[in-house]
Amino acid sequence: MRRVLLHLGLHKTGTTAAQSFLYDNRELIWPHFSLILPYRTRNSGLSRAATTHSIYGTVGTLSEFGTRMRAFLETLDFGTRRGLIVSEENFAGLRPSRNIEQGYAAAPELAACMVDAVRHRFDQQEAEITIYLSLRQRGGWLRSLWAHDLERIRQVHDFEAFRASMNHLPSLQDTADQIRDRLPSVTVKTGWLEELQLQRFGPGTPFAEFLNLSRDKTKRLVPPSRVNNRLPEDVLAELLDLNRSRLDEAALIAQKTAIIERAKGALTGTT
Repeated sequence: MRRVLLHLGLHKTGTTAAQSFLYDNRELIWPHFSLILPYRTRNSGLSRAATTHSIYGTVGTLSEFGTRMRAFLETLDFGTRRGLIVSEENFAGLRPSRNIEQGYAAAPELAACMVDAVRHRFDQQEAEITIYLSLRQRGGWLRSLWAHDLERIRQVHDFEAFRASMNHLPSLQDTADQIRDRLPSVTVKTGWLEELQLQRFGPGTPFAEFLNLSRDKTKRLVPPSRVNNRLPEDVLAELLDLNRSRLDEAALIAQKTAIIERAKGALTGTT
């Protein structure tokens, strides 16, 4: 039986650490599963196709995503027994803070499209498909989205205004439930970041469990080497002030980059 795990985000719920766990342990994983991480999904245009559909939501954009996904899966060598692990948060749609009207509304149909593509790839073979969604308590999730936007775009709203603009969006649990309702024949599992952070492999824990490796190989698994640490509050305030300034984009990016690098250096004990 082919075992398939589709990790479809969600954004800012420990996905960087989860993907780091998979990459750092790739040599142990590869004999058992083909591994698809954002480097490949984004270079191949799959990520953009998914986020485009989450914005426009047309039959054409969904068809484009499905066509690209089927073609991509055909390029993979699964041998006689190898399964598949995919981790890409953009397959749930564009980050909600950049798509406030829609949020994750397209996530269920994107998930269904992915499942159809996987079943097509393993046609005539039995495939056990699991969708995994990492979740986070709403307050911390929104704060992380806001902090991310302060770094990456010209976000000019303070956190309270940002949170108010996101109040209409369903909870992450609701999104998971909608996917579960859309795909009753597929196992949909969730994990809360706040609980996973206490485990040995952090956000990589659900993957370690899914791998079901021998005891010897399990002992060789390593925790994720990369995690996203939130910047200190004074640094976030500094970034907000810069975003509200009259600096042109080039100057803004240069100053923000210098501030972020300095702050991250301090967080890791380097200068």
